[in-house]
Amino acid sequence: MLEWIVLLVVVGLILVIVEVFLPSGLFGVTGGVCLVVAIGMTYANYGIEAGTWLLGGVILATLVGLILWVKYFPKTPTGRRMMLAATTANVAPEQNYQSLIGKTGVARSCLRPAGIAEIESRRYDVVTEGGMISQGSEVRVVAVDGTKIVVREL
Repeated sequence: MLEWIVLLVVVGLILVIVEVFLPSGLFGVTGGVCLVVAIGMTYANYGIEAGTWLLGGVILATLVGLILWVKYFPKTPTGRRMMLAATTANVAPEQNYQSLIGKTGVARSCLRPAGIAEIESRRYDVVTEGGMISQGSEVRVVAVDGTKIVVREL
């Protein structure tokens, strides 16, 4: 029985680690189920003290793994590919946008229907009237509602 418990714990931890690199939910859930079954078997066959020690060990291993993952994973090649890079958009702060009505600019991102447009050398979050506008297209501001800037493709 002890061999099955050890096997379930090892397989469970391996599957949880695999979930980090191949995110699908399947590996993580299966690994979690293996760990829960191993803990249940330990309580049933070896008593409360042994089951509690295994439960504490799994919780401790999970916390240590999570701390190490948060600290080191973003610095790995795989982590850099999976994490978003810092944004460099220079979006104008909140102001009275009414003065923009009728002005033209260029879509700096694909507007589907929201995105970023550059108007008078400043970047703004904008929305279209409903359609998609390709990046690099010329746009004109047709309406402003508070901080919502509505554009139309020229």
